[in-house]
Amino acid sequence: EIVYSHGGKVRISGLADELRMEMDDLGDVIDMGELLEAVKVDEGQVVLSLFGEGLSLGTIDNKKKILRNKIKDVEPFRSVMKMLSDAGGKMKEQVLLEELAKKFAIEDASPFRKLLIGWGNYTETFEYDGDEQEFVLKTYPDEDAPV
Repeated sequence: EIVYSHGGKVRISGLADELRMEMDDLGDVIDMGELLEAVKVDEGQVVLSLFGEGLSLGTIDNKKKILRNKIKDVEPFRSVMKMLSDAGGKMKEQVLLEELAKKFAIEDASPFRKLLIGWGNYTETFEYDGDEQEFVLKTYPDEDAPV
């Protein structure tokens, strides 16, 4: 929405200032925007794609639904949704993170935790139950199956 408000293009430093984010943290946000094909980075500027522009114009519910459908094709979300589905819709956090670490050959999957919780909750794809320390897949009968 901020990139859209700047005519579809904004310098990364300007975006960091406007969002009051450190450049390192903003990098993660931009990376996710690129994974979702909503933006691309070109010569120090974040440029909105046609998809990103359309997304900016939707209601919050439309945005969530569109992103929910888009995210199921983006790793690691695709794998998480499949793991949750295969496990009957629920999986303990530790088990899920260990499986992600194996699948993507990484030493520590814990940095994925914040990403998964944030985007899973925002898109209402899956949620995190802190009491049970588990991820829970959400389903929507009127939409395609999550995996």
